[in-house]
Amino acid sequence: MKLKSEITPISINRCFSTLGCADRSLSEILALAKQYSIPAIEVRGIGGELRNEMIPDFAPANAENTKRSFEAAGVRPLVLGTSVSFHDINEYEKNMEEGKRALEIAERIGFSAIRVFGNRISGDEKECVSRVAKGIRELSLYAENTGVSVFLEVHGDFNTPDRLLPVTELCGDFDSFGLIWDICHTHNVYGKNWQKFYDTFAPFIRHVHIKDIKAGQLVLPGEGELEIVRMIHYMNSKGYKGYFSLEWEKHWHKELPEIEQAIEKLEALFE
Repeated sequence: MKLKSEITPISINRCFSTLGCADRSLSEILALAKQYSIPAIEVRGIGGELRNEMIPDFAPANAENTKRSFEAAGVRPLVLGTSVSFHDINEYEKNMEEGKRALEIAERIGFSAIRVFGNRISGDEKECVSRVAKGIRELSLYAENTGVSVFLEVHGDFNTPDRLLPVTELCGDFDSFGLIWDICHTHNVYGKNWQKFYDTFAPFIRHVHIKDIKAGQLVLPGEGELEIVRMIHYMNSKGYKGYFSLEWEKHWHKELPEIEQAIEKLEALFE
């Protein structure tokens, strides 16, 4: 894809999340990626199932066939989405085990990373932030043995420096640690001052979620308030080498158009 208007055109690494087509089969998802020549996908649901351990394509017995399907389609399995979070002390161990199982699935299939959350502030803020940082560090340490990275998404209450810096300070020495920047999740905090956030965390941002909103509602890319073209141009100018992944949240918002329309609208921004 190329950036248009007054900005100098540059190429970007393209990706989409299956959250926008989570009811489709793996073969249908791979066909969609091929249709639009998109070289990588982020999996958050296949065949209507969001729980990775319940997706048949990820079962040990099917792993080799699944890997061959990705290879035959010329599509890279990039990030494996999970619901793992570490804010709740009562659910901490359960989420740790889920994270470890997700890492094993990712290693088995060939994903580069899994996605996890800090999520929200629960109880004492300082203790909660410390617990999230500890959980991400423990999972990153486990990931060192898998060759898969752990990406913490900028999401929920964990979208400001005071809550993210303790995590990056504790986990930043791991090659297996990184951040996913969802550009919408910081919009309400920074608005058009998004450069301030990016510059603070650029060394850790390894993956970017692209979406757009208008008056608090999800809209097609380019129809909302976010400066998508300028944001992508800025990141690339600063040396960002990761992927830009369309996260079309149709699974959660059934009223949204099909993902094909969102892909085409995003593509049009870069013609």
